[in-house]
Amino acid sequence: MATRVGLIGVGAMGLALISRLHIAGHQVQAYDISEDRMKFARDQGATPVASVADASRDVDFIHVFVRTDEELVDVVTGTDGVLSAAREGALIFLHSTVMPDTTRKIAAVAEARKVRAVDAPVTAVPRVVAEGRAVFLIGGVDADVALAQPHLAALGHAVYHFGPVGSGNVAKIAKNLINANERVALLEVAALAEAGGLKLEQFFDMAADVSHGSTVSRWSGAFSVEGNHAVPRPASNLLNKDVGLAADLARVYGLKTPMTQAAADTAKVWVAGWEKAK
Repeated sequence: MATRVGLIGVGAMGLALISRLHIAGHQVQAYDISEDRMKFARDQGATPVASVADASRDVDFIHVFVRTDEELVDVVTGTDGVLSAAREGALIFLHSTVMPDTTRKIAAVAEARKVRAVDAPVTAVPRVVAEGRAVFLIGGVDADVALAQPHLAALGHAVYHFGPVGSGNVAKIAKNLINANERVALLEVAALAEAGGLKLEQFFDMAADVSHGSTVSRWSGAFSVEGNHAVPRPASNLLNKDVGLAADLARVYGLKTPMTQAAADTAKVWVAGWEKAK
């Protein structure tokens, strides 16, 4: 069912979501501090409005895309913010990647004004959002999430409800840590390969050719979950020998590879535990 919605923050992600809201048949009233971004919003079929309050007035759903914790608090709870105009029962989607406590504080203020709020970070780049393949990570009370899920499901690929307000933020931060750690690790790998005289492009072509994909895609082979606690599985030579060799080789080359060294140290602890358990 088409409704009128508000959207604050017409950056790359907000602009991509406007296109999906429009495709879903919603009327969007949008606000951004940048006049150029407002023009982009108009090009996507949204109605530009003069303020955050105007974007939040007389709508069922309000999508908020800002960058920092401070900006999110100000935009939602500040003077002429979302809550200054949102009607009773409206639902605010807090899409920003912020600390969970920030979302909890905002949700508490919203609840006191009889307005709903959920954290709903998006795990996709703008192009993927525009293609309708976004994944939304939700934290909120069941009644609010029940209202949020069908709306978001029409805009993206999947909606995951992880628990109370703030849990969507935790999920997004933890998920992004996977990508960040992989990038840092690969840079250390590149330094090691370069120091050893290898041609980097040839090396990474080989690594991609023999790779089985990211470990997260087959996480159950790396660790088991026991009582909601991750327990690492033995990994033959990979953890009890090879990662140590990588750390040793990096030291021989005089490289600074803190992630590799930490991995080798952690693996020693795990291996000692496995040996003791035999």
